Amino acid sequence: MATYKCLQSGNTVSFTYQHDIDTMKGHQGYVRIDEVQQETSEKPLILSQPKPKKMGRPRKTENV
Repeated sequence: MATYKCLQSGNTVSFTYQHDIDTMKGHQGYVRIDEVQQETSEKPLILSQPKPKKMGRPRKTENV
C-alpha cells in the first residue's frame, strides 16, 4: 500500500494495486509520503543545552 500527497491541494490518496502505484511514480503533481517519512526518521536529533536567561529588569542608571 502506498500513500501519495497532492502538491497543490494537500489531499492524500492511498493505492493498494501495484499497477496504480507504478502509474503514480511518473506523476509530477504527487509525492509519495511513505518514502519521505522513512528518510526523515533516520536523521539523528541533536540537542543542545538551554541558554540561561537574564532574570528581571536591568538596574537604573544615575541621571547625568
